[in-house]
Amino acid sequence: MLVNELRDSAAQQLQRISDLPAQAQYTFDTGCSASESPTKACCIEKTQVRTVVTLNIGMFQAKEVVRREKTNGQSTIRRSLELPMIVAHGQRYGYDLIAKVGCRTYLDGWKMNEIKEEICPLGSGRKIPMSSLYDIQHKFLFYLGELHRQAAPRLKEHFQKKGNSIWEIDGTIEPGTPCFFGIKKVPDDILVGSWKIPTENEDDIARCLTEAAELYGAPERILRDLSERMRNACFAALPNVRQYVCHQHFASDVGGDLYEEPQKVLSKRLRAMKLQVRLKDQRSAQTQRLRRAIDKPEVSLVLPELLDGQSVTVQCFDTFWREVLLAFQFWILDYARDGKRQGFPFDPYLLYFHRRVVSVHKAVKELLSSETVSQNVPRVFLGFFNKLDNYVTDKVIIQARSLYEKASSIFKRLRETLRLFPIGPDPMNETYDLDTEEPQAINRSLTQLRKEFAEESLANSNSEEQKLYEIANRHLDKYAPYLLPANATEYGEAPIIRTTGSLELHWWDRKRVRRQTNGRRNLTRDFNALPPEFMLVPNLRNPTYVELVLENSDNLAEKLAVAGRTAGPFCKWRSRNKPLNIGRIPIRILRKENFVDSLLELCESQ
Repeated sequence: MLVNELRDSAAQQLQRISDLPAQAQYTFDTGCSASESPTKACCIEKTQVRTVVTLNIGMFQAKEVVRREKTNGQSTIRRSLELPMIVAHGQRYGYDLIAKVGCRTYLDGWKMNEIKEEICPLGSGRKIPMSSLYDIQHKFLFYLGELHRQAAPRLKEHFQKKGNSIWEIDGTIEPGTPCFFGIKKVPDDILVGSWKIPTENEDDIARCLTEAAELYGAPERILRDLSERMRNACFAALPNVRQYVCHQHFASDVGGDLYEEPQKVLSKRLRAMKLQVRLKDQRSAQTQRLRRAIDKPEVSLVLPELLDGQSVTVQCFDTFWREVLLAFQFWILDYARDGKRQGFPFDPYLLYFHRRVVSVHKAVKELLSSETVSQNVPRVFLGFFNKLDNYVTDKVIIQARSLYEKASSIFKRLRETLRLFPIGPDPMNETYDLDTEEPQAINRSLTQLRKEFAEESLANSNSEEQKLYEIANRHLDKYAPYLLPANATEYGEAPIIRTTGSLELHWWDRKRVRRQTNGRRNLTRDFNALPPEFMLVPNLRNPTYVELVLENSDNLAEKLAVAGRTAGPFCKWRSRNKPLNIGRIPIRILRKENFVDSLLELCESQ
């Protein structure tokens, strides 16, 4: 402890003697050179002194001398060129501090107290109020947005050189918040634009697309979801650009419609039979029974060791059979393991549950068919079998299961034709890109699949199954022209991107960062308050973007300073990006006396 105290004391003492004096002052003055033309008159207009806090220099007094220069009767104001590269005009906190706080918050997801501990360590003498840190966060987004707009010509030139320009467009929203609409350039993986619009409507989306096309050039192709509003907005803003729909959205739409009826019938009947509730009650009772049993020294649980292949002697068969019953139940509860973590409809979890119930019912029935076993198992085991048997042999369940399996078969064939089965460990983030020769083969397979569905529908006497074939063909007829290009040379030699997964992952990352920062799962407050520039932050991790815009990742503070020259007033930007409480009346007005009467009078007068 003494060694640690000595070390900390020495570190604080070294920090104190190496810091600038508390009253350290730098003078920023352009001055008047003796070599200047005699026709010029340069005099001091005013002197401004303010406290500036930076990471590199620390806290100091900045004395700025503003001069008025007169040349041939005309006067101009001359300011220092050095100070604006350290701190914005009239501001207190330097650009390097703004860059550090912004990246820690919006890129790394640090909490505010963690950031304060890093930039204001004990003994540093640098003190920044928490309220100022929140302002610094917003100033980072303010300057980053201006920096991104300044870099538009360089980005446009880069995109045009590479060719095969593809835009992924999509929006994300939280309940009760405006929509964040974004455009991502792939395969560069650069978010070229982000907007905050009230809703995902045609006029606002068309305006965003037009603005992006003017800044970065029109794309060759647009990849979007199945929304009619998206389609109409693309036709209105970029009528000559080819549109394609995301294959993941398409498959999800088909699967949702195929599973709708069997899912509804099966879940309704399952709730009516209360199978899950009764199994839960049985698990609870048997767990308590086993807990009381193992309190006896001669009784122990042996099933896990036996399943692991260990040589263990069963001491109490009554306890052993109750372990087996719980093992069957827990295996049924693990039905989600049959999926690939893609969510419904790619993982029909209710069907997985039903399949496991059927498998356990078959296994228990085979087990009880043995006279030796049936005489030794406890009565609760027979009750477990009866619960499963009542469910499996129910006529409504049998019909719903048959229809569900048929829908699953049709959906599986469609996914196989589209080659949409995940092959990696992270299926939610796969892009399912194709080689240049694959689209033609898929187009031929889709044509053949539509023909097969039509023939099988005619040959099928079950009207419910006929509807499933009709659903699949209706979607294929509607979206087939927007799935893949008819011409194999349209994409050149570049890989064919056919999902908006990159942009979906972008939205997911932004939400994860906000949840990590504030510890809230609900992001309604965040999405109401955050400006659209928040979505541009992940570009700072993109090597291509960093090279084009920053030249080097260490130049962020310097580039923010350059952007600050043309960014305009921060207060105006802040007022434009206040939370959009659409249609909400301020509390001070709502709480006025006789509010309802005043509202009626206003309606009559108007």
